[in-house]
Formats: sequence, structure tokens, C-alpha cells
Amino acid sequence: MNGSAEHEAMLDLVAVAALGSLPTADLRIVTLHLATCAECRAEYDALRPAASAVGLIAEEPVDTLRSARMKKRLLAAIAPTANARRAASAPGGLIWASSIVAAAAVVFALVSTVQDIHLRSDLANAQRTTSQLQTRVAETQRTNENERDMLADLFAANAKRYTVADGEVVARGSHVYFALHTLPALPKGKVYQAWTLAKGAKTVAPSVTFTPNASGSAIVQLPADATALAAVALTVEPEGGSKTPTSKPSFIQPLS
Repeated sequence: MNGSAEHEAMLDLVAVAALGSLPTADLRIVTLHLATCAECRAEYDALRPAASAVGLIAEEPVDTLRSARMKKRLLAAIAPTANARRAASAPGGLIWASSIVAAAAVVFALVSTVQDIHLRSDLANAQRTTSQLQTRVAETQRTNENERDMLADLFAANAKRYTVADGEVVARGSHVYFALHTLPALPKGKVYQAWTLAKGAKTVAPSVTFTPNASGSAIVQLPADATALAAVALTVEPEGGSKTPTSKPSFIQPLS
């Protein structure tokens, strides 16, 4: 059979099988043939480096530098056998060469696609980072504005001040603050919790929890409309706060 047109056609199928591009039905035929034909087995073994180069494309992380190396590696792998086959004058050699070119084109297209995905991912990451930075800047600006408003309220001449244990309660307009400076240290697992009593209400509502600094100081703005409150209070509660007071209040201060 060697030298016949049928064997040349089988060599073409062997070449495509080595690149992993042969349909399943033809692959079965080639597999059976390889078991009995030493020449075709040698051809298959000679072409396996090209298939390995294709496999490396999928296994190695791709970036701009790596993709160029992958292309060079693929060309180096298929060049020797491609040159040898191009020297053959049989029509089957043209079929084989076309298969090699098609396989190389697919690999190059894959590399280009992965590069494009990589660049798009970098752009998306940069956009997310920019968005996060813009959010942080906006949060910082809001914090600075809140702190300026707080200082203006605490030191305003028209602010209402109520002396309580460990400091004072300050109310100005719709804002109300605890300005405390001698709070006792908290037991482990405990926090201070503020409470508000709305005008006309019979029970207090839970407000913010907080811990003072090492010197026992804390300035806390309560998230409530001071003009709608009848009183405020402070207790010590478990971490996370309570729905109703579980300890004796440090103070209960009416707002009048």
C-alpha cells in the first residue's frame, strides 16, 4: 500500500489527527491504521510537537509578552515537518499543508482573542478602581462636611446645652449630640447605647451604640430630629445593642 494514493490520503488524515482536528469517525480509522503501519506512526510522532504547542496556548496564562512567545513556539514546532511536506509533489501534500495553515490560523486567532479579553479585563479593573476611588473621595468629603457641621453645632452660641453625668447633651436645630469626656471604661463585651423618647411617647427607642476612646471621651450625633424629642438617655448594653434598656441609665435628660 506504501506509495499509493490511498496511503498518501491516510498520511494526510494522520497529520490532521496529530493536530487534534480530525472528526471522531475518521479518528477511529486512523487509530486502527496506526496499529499496523510503521510509516504512519512515524509521521504521527513527528507532528505531535505542533499539537503540544497548541496545548500550551490553553495552559499558559496569556499576556502581551507571552502571546508573542506562543506564536513563535507554534511556528517552530510545525516548521520542520511543514517544510518537509511542502517539498513533496503529491496532491496530498497540498491538503496536509492546508490543514497545518488552518490549525495555525485557529491558534493565532485564539491568542488574539485572549489578548483582547485580557486587555478588556485590565480596562474593567481600572474602571472599577477609579469608581472605588471616586466613592472614597465622595465619602471623605461627606465625612469632612459632617464634621464641620458638628463643630459648628457644638460651638454655636445659640446651641442648647444640658449638663449630664460625664459631659453634656447639645441640641441645635434638628441635631442632638452627646459630648462626653469622663465615661468609665466598659466591661468586656459591653457598649454604651443612646436612647430617645419622642414627644408624646411612653417608651424610649434604641439609638446608636458606641465606645469611648482610651481617655473616656466620645462625641456622638444621634440620628434623630431633636425638635421631635422629649428626652434622651444613656445606658450600658451588650455588644450589638438592645431593643430595650437592660441597665440603669447613666442619665435621662429632658429636652425643653
